[in-house]
Amino acid sequence: MEIQTLEELRAADDLSLAFNPYGLGSRMRPEDAAEFQQQIADCDLAEGVAAGTRDSFERLRTVFAYGVLCYDVYTVVGDQALLIYEQALRDRFMEWSAGTVTFRLPPAPDVSYTVTSYDDVKKRADRMTRQRAKLVVADQAIEFNGMLHGLRLWARTAGLLRGRRSRAVEDALAKLRNYVAHPSGHHIDTPVGAARTVRDLAELINQLWGQATPDGRLYPAPLRREIVVLSWNGSGRTRMEPASALTVPDPVEDQESDDE
Repeated sequence: MEIQTLEELRAADDLSLAFNPYGLGSRMRPEDAAEFQQQIADCDLAEGVAAGTRDSFERLRTVFAYGVLCYDVYTVVGDQALLIYEQALRDRFMEWSAGTVTFRLPPAPDVSYTVTSYDDVKKRADRMTRQRAKLVVADQAIEFNGMLHGLRLWARTAGLLRGRRSRAVEDALAKLRNYVAHPSGHHIDTPVGAARTVRDLAELINQLWGQATPDGRLYPAPLRREIVVLSWNGSGRTRMEPASALTVPDPVEDQESDDE
């Protein structure tokens, strides 16, 4: 390994400078690149997100900015974001369970267990899976082994995640996460790819904690709709305006004059 000087470590990476708002092309100034890269990864988490998930996510955003100095940082950030995917599901599961998990093993009655950490959940799930027991979620019994697949199934059954298109993206994220956790080769991510993974992660985390993302790619908030009135006159000229503009004001009561 070549030991670099502090000045060399502070120098912008030419590969990072090549990514600009218009795509891959002319190189940006280091100052502009630093601002641009932080903007494309700019996304906030909802209030109430578990502290562990929040801290891990904020660390991602902090490290992402240093990709301007070292292009490999984008790959590190993209990979770590995929691992936080499972952490977020675990943290949300612990809040949802409120310290108790219930399993069903027909024809025996449901049985509940106290859990104080996700390690407890995983150990209990392993034992119950060997007995072919299922986790009870919203009066439904689902396969649950405590791994990523079981957590995804739980989140869907509990109504925390929604949408058909987002389900496909969740599948893709899970496959990428498994590749990162069990790599079989070397790969390189781009600033744009890493930023998209971070933003997708933010949307997923916020959705888990009950907040949709305005103009989101995975879990968008409902579109705002307004009633409009369309009118036309005898000459065929049309006019469209918000219904609120046609609201008739309340009549003003006549004030009686005092005769003295």
